[in-house]
Amino acid sequence: MAEQLTEFAGLAALVTGGASGIGLAAARLLAASGARVAVLDRVKPPAEGGMYPVLADVTDDAAVRAAVAQAGQALGGLDILVNNAGVGAAGTVEDNDDDEWHRVLDVNVLGIVRTTRAALPLLRRAVGERGRAAIVNTCSIM
Repeated sequence: MAEQLTEFAGLAALVTGGASGIGLAAARLLAASGARVAVLDRVKPPAEGGMYPVLADVTDDAAVRAAVAQAGQALGGLDILVNNAGVGAAGTVEDNDDDEWHRVLDVNVLGIVRTTRAALPLLRRAVGERGRAAIVNTCSIM
C-alpha cells in the first residue's frame, strides 16, 4: 500500500492555469499531498480529486478578484498561491507585432500581478493565523 503524502495537509492552495500541463500537475500533487486545492483557469479543469474549479481569465482583473474570493470562500482561506497561467508567442522576437507581445505580457506578467494582488489579503490572514503562506511563480522555456 502506497504511503499517503501529507506535507500540505490542512493547507489551501490556488493554482492558476491549472486545467492542463504544469498547472494541472502542480494541482494534482498538492491535492495528493493533503492540500485543499482550487484550480483557476479560462477553461473548466477536469473534475477530479476534489479540486475546486474557478473560471477566470487572468487578463480580466474583476474576474480574477471574484475567482480568488470564490476560491478562498470554498477552501476556507488561502495558504498557497501558484501563479502558473501563461502563454507563449510563436516565432522569434521579430516575428511578432506589438499586439502579440502585449498579449504575452498581459497574461504572463500582469496575470501574476492580478492574481497575487487579489490573493494577498487571504495570504496575509494565513500568516497571521498559521505563521506562513507562500507564493510560487512558475515559468516555462516555451
